[in-house]
Amino acid sequence: MFSGSPILLADIGGTHSRFALLAAHNRPEQVVSWDNDRFANLEEAIASYVGELKVKPTAGVFAVAGPVTGRKVALTNRHWLIDLDHLATRFHFSRADAINDFEAQAWALTQLQSGDYRNLGEVSSARSVHGVKVVLGPGTGLGVAALVPVGTGWQPIASEGGHVSFGAASKDEEPVFARLHEAGPVSAESVVSGSGLPRLHSALNPGAPSLHAETIVKHAQAGDAAAVATIKLFVRLLGRFAGDVALTFKAFGGVYIAGGVAGKLGALLDEKILRDAFEAHPPYGDLLKGIPTYLVTAAHPGLIGCAAYAMTKAG
Repeated sequence: MFSGSPILLADIGGTHSRFALLAAHNRPEQVVSWDNDRFANLEEAIASYVGELKVKPTAGVFAVAGPVTGRKVALTNRHWLIDLDHLATRFHFSRADAINDFEAQAWALTQLQSGDYRNLGEVSSARSVHGVKVVLGPGTGLGVAALVPVGTGWQPIASEGGHVSFGAASKDEEPVFARLHEAGPVSAESVVSGSGLPRLHSALNPGAPSLHAETIVKHAQAGDAAAVATIKLFVRLLGRFAGDVALTFKAFGGVYIAGGVAGKLGALLDEKILRDAFEAHPPYGDLLKGIPTYLVTAAHPGLIGCAAYAMTKAG
């Protein structure tokens, strides 16, 4: 069990890492966000953060972008191996726990407040159900987790759902996915993610120069037709995948979309395109019409989730 204060909170992604402290008011504070390329490993990043603190943390909770199956955890999209026992010894932690980064996002759903999220599109047959919630989102990869009601509380369920196989669902998508398949097997993450957006753009615009995800978004915001078409297809695929996950868990409690990419799209995140694709799952379109979709707008929800985990395990 966690005891004492403060507790180090860390959200370790493939590209960026975020650090904070959990203090008396039960929300992350002293938040920093760093590019992982600054450090050779997580230990260096922690040492840099802790070295600036006046009061040293007594324990740590790490949200990690990769499967957590033991005390040593490898990131999926970065060559970092996290040894929790070594970190506990190195930084004098009484306890060091790791959870999947989207398990942390699921924990965060228990703490979100008004203004931490907004509706995405209209729900034509809304029902008020205390049911399963799911959270998913494109960052460097594509994360998925569920939050299941258990008694008077909640149980997060981690997954690697972003790695399911994915393909065309309409004739206009078939040539795009055929080009994607030329490079190897296609998963949802390989197209619905920050790393997947350039692949999608190249497949939709064969022969065009390869562009980074940030550049594609900027070009789309400037009205470039090719980039706009890529973003529209990206949003359609995101909506479809969200519908897939909603059906998998029968998520009557709502589908929450997080991740850095979705938030950066701004007005390019066309709510009608997303909802149309979300609901287009015959024969269960009517069921999906009653499930709301939300965009998580809170700053650093992964850290909020780490805080919720620590508070739940405290005692």
